[in-house]
Amino acid sequence: MLGNAFGRFDASGRTYTITDSNTPAPWVNVVSNGRYGFAVSQNGGGFSWLDNSQLNVLTRWDMDLVRDAAGKFLYLADRDSGDVWSLAPSPCRTRYDRYACDHTMGSTTFTTEYAGILAVWRMSVAPGDNAELWSVQLTNPGGRPRRLRIASFFEWCCGVAPDAKREFHRLFFTTRHDPARHAIIATKNLWDVPARHEGEHWNRPWPYVAAHAVGGIAFDRDLATADKGAFLGRYGDPARPAALSSDDVFDPGTTAFGRFGDAAAALGGDFTLAPKGSASLHFTIAVAESEAETLALLDRYTDPGAVERAALASASAWERMLAPTRIRTEMPDLDLLCAHWLPYQAISARLWGRTGYYQQSGAYGFRDQLQDSQVWLTLEPRRCLDQILLHAAHQFADGSVYHWWHPLTETGLRTGCSDDYLWLPFVVAGYINETGDLGLLDRAAPFVDDPHPATIGEHCRRSLARALGRFSPRGLPLMGSCDWNDGLSAAGIGEKGESIWLGFFFAGLLEDFGSLLERSGDAPGAGEYRRIRASLVAAINEHAWDGEWFRCATLDNGDWIGSRDNPEGRIFLNMQTWAILSGATSQERQDAAWESVRRYLLSEWGPLLLAPAYTEPRADIGYITRYSPGSRENGGVYMHAATWALAAACKRRDVQAVTQIWRSISPPLRCTDAEAYRAEPYVLPGNVDGPRSDTPGKAGWTWYTGSAAWLRKVVMDWVLGLRATPEGLLIDPCPPAELGRVDFVRPWRGRQVRLRFDARQFMPGTTPTVIVNGEPLGGAVLVESAFNAGQAIGVEVSWTGGGTKGTARTVSARRAVV
Repeated sequence: MLGNAFGRFDASGRTYTITDSNTPAPWVNVVSNGRYGFAVSQNGGGFSWLDNSQLNVLTRWDMDLVRDAAGKFLYLADRDSGDVWSLAPSPCRTRYDRYACDHTMGSTTFTTEYAGILAVWRMSVAPGDNAELWSVQLTNPGGRPRRLRIASFFEWCCGVAPDAKREFHRLFFTTRHDPARHAIIATKNLWDVPARHEGEHWNRPWPYVAAHAVGGIAFDRDLATADKGAFLGRYGDPARPAALSSDDVFDPGTTAFGRFGDAAAALGGDFTLAPKGSASLHFTIAVAESEAETLALLDRYTDPGAVERAALASASAWERMLAPTRIRTEMPDLDLLCAHWLPYQAISARLWGRTGYYQQSGAYGFRDQLQDSQVWLTLEPRRCLDQILLHAAHQFADGSVYHWWHPLTETGLRTGCSDDYLWLPFVVAGYINETGDLGLLDRAAPFVDDPHPATIGEHCRRSLARALGRFSPRGLPLMGSCDWNDGLSAAGIGEKGESIWLGFFFAGLLEDFGSLLERSGDAPGAGEYRRIRASLVAAINEHAWDGEWFRCATLDNGDWIGSRDNPEGRIFLNMQTWAILSGATSQERQDAAWESVRRYLLSEWGPLLLAPAYTEPRADIGYITRYSPGSRENGGVYMHAATWALAAACKRRDVQAVTQIWRSISPPLRCTDAEAYRAEPYVLPGNVDGPRSDTPGKAGWTWYTGSAAWLRKVVMDWVLGLRATPEGLLIDPCPPAELGRVDFVRPWRGRQVRLRFDARQFMPGTTPTVIVNGEPLGGAVLVESAFNAGQAIGVEVSWTGGGTKGTARTVSARRAVV
């Protein structure tokens, strides 16, 4: 299903099978159980971590996406022929007779056949343990016995990545062999994390014990070494390590453990595979805070049955986690993305792993993971609440927040970014709309610099108050060191530049949070926020309208960017979409701004963030201008913003634009031309090159992007049209006709809501007929009080009559230039 030259989805949409490992870029899986995780590519490259994918990395890795030759490897050697190959393409680049890499939720499996040996290698993470489990099945379909040698190999990192100064770092490792467990134990006397207290600089041990073990069969001879040099050989090649062809590694006198090698882990041994026979092995990587705990983990997975049960439990856990929301339409790309891959991407990579192949972060972004946590609202709302409480505790008493902070060390960066702290009340409002739990406002959390707890309502008020204290004399919000667009890093650094996107975002937020205050009994507070909103809306409309669209921002010197007077960066996307989403301008201006988006920013690769791209650096604007033209924020498709454009198109009832935007950003559709698109077809990229790039349409970094949670939310809220509001659950679809028959299930306040309609009937401007549990619904909102607790709610929507197409019109796919 939805195949290309390199692979395809299975019928369920949950598994992507790569059949040609020579993909245009690494196609990756990010697997995490919330603490332990690993990233692995179709080549077998990648790394593992615990709790923090930058500060607490277990295995070394090199971010070289051209070679993709660093990772955790598994080798086989034929002891008679001398053949050596790896069970994933790296590092040997074996020319297999058969190859497949299956990426799915919670595991990756390599199936290879070479030299008459069929190998199946599955990598997964134990659901509740800090343990990575490899299950290996080897089969000899031939008629003669095969004398084989198997060996794992990786290098220990045990701390901050990348550990580029390896000749320094290797001096702090201690490794030892545990023959009874067929295991290697590793510790490190140095942890070079940022110091929280004076005098701690690089003067503490890595506070964990790591181990690697092998089991499942009795080897004729056991291979075990913890030294890279002993395994590879002097000036050795990872594609043909000395240990696979030499017996020296079995000599206890040359097998390296202790404190004086280059710390690695290689385990395996010699065995014979009978004709028509098979053998099952398993390898474990484990880590804990003490040696006793680590060894207990190894012992827990000594039995092959325990490894198999853990892998099945992991798969079941993901299936249960994603099960509350079900989507079935006649667009398989939308179904598999929104039901499976987008929530998996948001949870495994963004919220839990906080990493991808293009960026090892490990940190929480205050605004980033708050937005990502919206994915939980239709799965497990309690987890969104946990994220809110975590972030509130990383706010300062003056309302400012860490731009990002690292768990484990609790060190972070406090900046002048002007939107970070506003995402707290935004997500709080979204959570309460979804759950009806106004009691959240009375929950308590401390501040970073004040241990005395304050209510979440007070945390939100301080966020809003901080924003209100950073207004220009003419009533527009100040840019600070950036707004949502980090690349505008110099535009307002002198605390004079103004942000129009922030104005629209803040206007919408004042309305939303004012509504919360009103429902919680604080009518005066709600009235004050609405008065401020009216003043802000007036200022935006007085100063920022450019005749056909809203300008982007002023620089510290007062010059406008995003204006028709600018030769480059003439029009920006976010101001136009949030003018619509916030409703903070007239209908006439919304019409004109959206027409400008359609004319100048909608492209065949998605909605451009700005046009035309900057071609020369501008020190007064920021690093956005230093990207190559068409890259990332500089005139490319920044997917986070593209999802907001999709929501705006839905609010406009512009079904043709909804259709075009979806077609232009859907990875399975874009990746039908995999060479041009390059990135994985099963997860969303953070960016796609725009028309001024030499490679327009090429996707950039993937996995570690907030666009995944947002696209899923926009599709469910706006395209399929079940959206939580203060009044109740709004039924408001704006579907492309290609969706056909839609069957959408989502939970809402302890009830299961099932929505069904035929998208081919949809007519913008026509009032739909809504039948709920067999009875006509008078309006378009499901009110909680009308249903019993736990009651299933069935909604049927149909459109009949003439109607009007409103603003809908066909937009041809084309390059967008200004």
